[in-house]
Amino acid sequence: MMNADPRPSPERQVRQRIIVPSRMVQFGLDEKFESDPYDIDLKSILTPSEYTQHVDTLNEALKPARPKTLDQAVFYGMGTVIFTAPCAYIVYKRKKKRKKLLFEAISRFNAANPNLFMRWNRRPDSFISIERRTSQHVASKSAPNYMTGGGGDQTRELSVSDIRGGGKTAFDMKPMIVGGANKI
Repeated sequence: MMNADPRPSPERQVRQRIIVPSRMVQFGLDEKFESDPYDIDLKSILTPSEYTQHVDTLNEALKPARPKTLDQAVFYGMGTVIFTAPCAYIVYKRKKKRKKLLFEAISRFNAANPNLFMRWNRRPDSFISIERRTSQHVASKSAPNYMTGGGGDQTRELSVSDIRGGGKTAFDMKPMIVGGANKI
């Protein structure tokens, strides 16, 4: 006779999360997160007014990365060979800026809301989700900082004299930690 517990174990519990939908704006050149909670199941994680406030804050943070009039003109003139390279460069810079602003806005949300956790899920589809914070979401001290490249793995800085040998053996060299506050 099996003793089956009807409650799922803590490891097997399904995370309840709000998936923030997005829509295309500016003729498909950018996307904006939907701040209207009408068709969204908030799962008692946020109230409709809190959801609207947080998503509006996220959209405002991403506003500087939206394409300008010149960007749109270059994009629509891309059929000519002259505008192809500038358009690719502008799109690359804008996406890089948008990603940086998105990570900053998510970090601010996570710092301001100790019971909630926002994340950008990239696989299988790219979307923003908001969920209740669990022990998995507590950041460790050595967690990598994706904005500055610090934390995580420590790397050693090499100089030209290290590569050439500089009259020293490998045991005489003094390692320098890059990306951290401590220098040995």
